[in-house]
Amino acid sequence: MPENVCPGYVITAMQGATSNPCVNTKLQRNDTKAVEIKGAEYGLGAFAAQDMKTGDFIGDYVGNLMTLDDVDVLDEVAKYSGRNYFFEFSGDNEEEMLDAAPVGNATRFLNHATVERANCEARILLVNGEHHIGFYTTKAVARGKELFLCYGETYWLNKGVN
Repeated sequence: MPENVCPGYVITAMQGATSNPCVNTKLQRNDTKAVEIKGAEYGLGAFAAQDMKTGDFIGDYVGNLMTLDDVDVLDEVAKYSGRNYFFEFSGDNEEEMLDAAPVGNATRFLNHATVERANCEARILLVNGEHHIGFYTTKAVARGKELFLCYGETYWLNKGVN
């Protein structure tokens, strides 16, 4: 037990209410692992600023909520700039996307890799009634290594990439 800093107050370690806390707790508290943004093979990339274990929470994808009509308008801008930060929620919600270009955070710099090479995954989570896209490591990642995500087949449609 740690020494009391304030007499009369007991210091206890923070623990969940149960031995099996909600899987959304890290996202709700923004309890992320440190990520560094720097030059990578393909523009900027997100790199582990500390060692990470399988299942560590990297961050919540942040952006403007867009309808498909909004995305159609901005698609030409994305093609012209060569930067696409649109992220689809899932097959169940094909009418909306997040656009991290104007207001995104470090998670928008996760570059693409094949399924075999990817060391992160996206999880669509319902947190307090709102959908979120959380990124988690799928394997251990050493400090200084780039974080990769497989964008999936639909990302590459109409991009001239096989």
